[in-house]
Amino acid sequence: MVSGGKADDSIEAAWEWQAQAAEAWDERSRTSTTTWIPPILAALVDRARDSALRQFYPFTSHATLAFSTGPRHWLGEGEVLPVAIALAPEGVYLVRHRSGGALLETASADEAVTAVERLVEEGLKGGGQTATRAVPGPSDDDRG
Repeated sequence: MVSGGKADDSIEAAWEWQAQAAEAWDERSRTSTTTWIPPILAALVDRARDSALRQFYPFTSHATLAFSTGPRHWLGEGEVLPVAIALAPEGVYLVRHRSGGALLETASADEAVTAVERLVEEGLKGGGQTATRAVPGPSDDDRG
């Protein structure tokens, strides 16, 4: 996400980078014998990019597509949404809450994204500390 020596912090640039990285990861997953991660990330990123989730910054960590309200949540520039979509070895998507609880298991990227959209919308409407309200990322608590 660097253009002309300058970082592009736009959401569009973040989604483009994530899409390219997902394609590369899926290609590696198809040809590698050293990874358990199924080659289903690009389909998930494409579907999420075409949804209401495009208003958030995407990032991946530990085979999970997550979303933030800012480009560098680890520096306090945004909050990580408490729901994300993990890839499972069986080739399915797991909609998960940050506390670790699985909310949905599906083979469909569309179903996974739709579930996250609904959870985020419900959490934002609720305004309180709910399972879907954006909360600080794990590293935010570690800064003391």
